[in-house]
Amino acid sequence: MVESATVVSGPSPPPRKRLSLILFVLIGIALLVAIAAAAAPWAFSNAALRNEVASQIRRMTGLATLAQGHAVFVVLPQPHVSIDDVSFTDPTGALRIDAHYLKGYVRLAALLTGRIEISSATLGQPDMRIDLDGRPMPPDSVIGRAADAAPATPEAASADEARLGAVTLVDGRARLISKHLAPDVTIDAINVTVDWRKPGAAAIVTGQAQIRGETATIAAWIASPAGLLRGQQSPLSLKIVAPSLSFSVDGGLASVPEWQFGGYIRAATPSLRAILEQAGYAIPLPGPFGDFEAGCDAVVSAQSAVFSDLRLHFDGNEFEGTLAYQARDPAPVLSGTLATNRLSLRPFLSGLPPAAGRDGQWNRDSFEFREAGSTDLDLRISAAHMLFSHFELEDAAFSVMRNSGRLELALAGAKAYQGAIKGRVTFDLGATGVGMQAAGTVIGADFAALSFDAFGWPEFNGSLTGTANLESSGASMYELMRNLDGTAQIDVAQGQLGGIDLESALHRIDKSPLALLAGIHRGRTAFDHASFNLRFVKGIASIEEGKLENPSLWLGFGGTVDFGERGLDLHAVAKSAADAAAPGKEVPDFRFDIGGSWDDLAFTPDVRGLIRRSGAAAPLFPQKRDAGKPVVPSGDAGQ
Repeated sequence: MVESATVVSGPSPPPRKRLSLILFVLIGIALLVAIAAAAAPWAFSNAALRNEVASQIRRMTGLATLAQGHAVFVVLPQPHVSIDDVSFTDPTGALRIDAHYLKGYVRLAALLTGRIEISSATLGQPDMRIDLDGRPMPPDSVIGRAADAAPATPEAASADEARLGAVTLVDGRARLISKHLAPDVTIDAINVTVDWRKPGAAAIVTGQAQIRGETATIAAWIASPAGLLRGQQSPLSLKIVAPSLSFSVDGGLASVPEWQFGGYIRAATPSLRAILEQAGYAIPLPGPFGDFEAGCDAVVSAQSAVFSDLRLHFDGNEFEGTLAYQARDPAPVLSGTLATNRLSLRPFLSGLPPAAGRDGQWNRDSFEFREAGSTDLDLRISAAHMLFSHFELEDAAFSVMRNSGRLELALAGAKAYQGAIKGRVTFDLGATGVGMQAAGTVIGADFAALSFDAFGWPEFNGSLTGTANLESSGASMYELMRNLDGTAQIDVAQGQLGGIDLESALHRIDKSPLALLAGIHRGRTAFDHASFNLRFVKGIASIEEGKLENPSLWLGFGGTVDFGERGLDLHAVAKSAADAAAPGKEVPDFRFDIGGSWDDLAFTPDVRGLIRRSGAAAPLFPQKRDAGKPVVPSGDAGQ
């Protein structure tokens, strides 16, 4: 017996669902038919399409449209008009756009009534020339009428409700020109959408663009573009993110009496110097200005800018304070007051040539100054701790002034080496070299620490007080040192002279003059007061009125310091204090020289004089001193 198989099919849709599906399909077909019927008059007339699109663009923006290519109406997937090779210009010539194609997307409701109404557009490969100083929107356009309407009037309310739309730029290029830009700015690879549906609505800009080969992401929001065009203030937000720069602003923008922004600014860049140099500006100070970050309240206009509550970070330094920029003739000026807890000047000096060459002498390479631009400076800076080369200062207050080719650095005061220091140095920068004037004062500084940091000499200590007034000029560090002129006065109180025991030498000079040579370097000479003057002439400083005293010792010294060749030639004579006070009396003394390179000084005692004092060897020498022996200070000279 054969049983028949039963075929089970799925449940059929309920009658109501089948009816809804059929109805939806029929409505879709009817809608497409309606769109096709409405678009039919446009689908067969290139001239009509071009004229209608040009008319709408003229009505909204005031731009004249010239379409030379093929025009076509496309229904699917979204109704739009496509026109090839289209150009837009404004009557004043402030804006010109040449696009490879235009796609104008139409509003469906208007299309069903037989009208074409552009709601958004895409411009392919637009090449734009924009004069930022001009006004590209004529008064008879939607944007122009909104801009010319008086605020808070029926005319303004009506103008604000007119329709605009959204424009997308694909792979575009723009050249920005302005009297404030030199040179012109070119922006490539523009892929940006500007969404501004009505004059009274907010405008939103999003997308990417390429500036000097670097792609940047752009996002901007303007709350009231129409109000801004009428001279009112509009909230603004802008953010630009690129590998070399992150920049954002939040605040308000006004256009009357001139363009002005007030709000908060944030910026960060690996190299501020590189960013500004690409824009045609130069930082008028040395240093890399790397790892830069800044945040501040700002008021910015075309002629001035004030940055308050400023937080700065660059080159490992952090600052707080206020800066101001003012455009003026003959040069703009940057001024302000900054404070920091710790300031290292080493990054600022890193770009300068080293003071000494590989041979240990002064660098003979000519100065090569980085282009510093034309901005003048008036900066006041305070630092709780400041590092300068090998020196460390505390509670430093100094200023940086620049006027044309003159740079002045002034230290109003600082604590240094347990004392106080202040000074001023001025550089006149010329094509052939540098002119320098310097003046400084040191009061109560630790001589041991200061001389070691300055010259690597650990042999001196005491409380140092001194003044100096110097000037020089030259095309290299070597020439500056060789051309030093001026004066200096040095006083040291309650100190010690390391590496020599003069009191012991004087006690033993009559008993065993030759034996004292073996132990003279094992000890120190304490003193109550030491002083000398320096007179600089062409890099050579003459040591004048040099003396060192304690209750039992008097030391007179003189000679020269060759700052150009980094050498010392010092001659000294030591006597007991009681003998030095008796002029004309033949008394024992100890004479010695210190000379050679600063890096390798040699102590040379007067061996011949000591031999004469030796009873056994004295008859071998004449009693009169050699005529060629350098003249050294005597006891009488020190009185």
